[in-house]
Amino acid sequence: MDACSRLVTIVERLGSETSDPKRFLLQLGTDAAGIRRGPLGFVDLARGGKNRLPGGGVRALVDDDTNGQIRHFVGIATSVARIGPRLTRWLSIVVGKDAPSTPDGRLTDLAVAFAHRLLSGDLPVPEAAAWVRRNICD
Repeated sequence: MDACSRLVTIVERLGSETSDPKRFLLQLGTDAAGIRRGPLGFVDLARGGKNRLPGGGVRALVDDDTNGQIRHFVGIATSVARIGPRLTRWLSIVVGKDAPSTPDGRLTDLAVAFAHRLLSGDLPVPEAAAWVRRNICD
């Protein structure tokens, strides 16, 4: 099973455990990228989290030929839950040097959209796994 498929499995499990989008995103950060809940999570985000799901399986549009794309996606989505979409995207572009036209930049935009849609209620938590499968996985 590739990394993206393992992510979908985690998202499915979490989606069955909670319907609260912020709680879902924060737990996703912990389970899939080693980002602790609480204040130390900011340290984990700044360090890039942990690559708990190394490997591929992401769409070619967001594949940069590294094994950390799932960590990147989850870290950005978790950051949106903590500090919002605009600041997260700005930090990714300016600090992370993930230009929007690159695979990482496109993945950032997808992660921001995913988290923003969850938090706004536009994407129900139980539908998150299908969204990830359709938009992130190959």
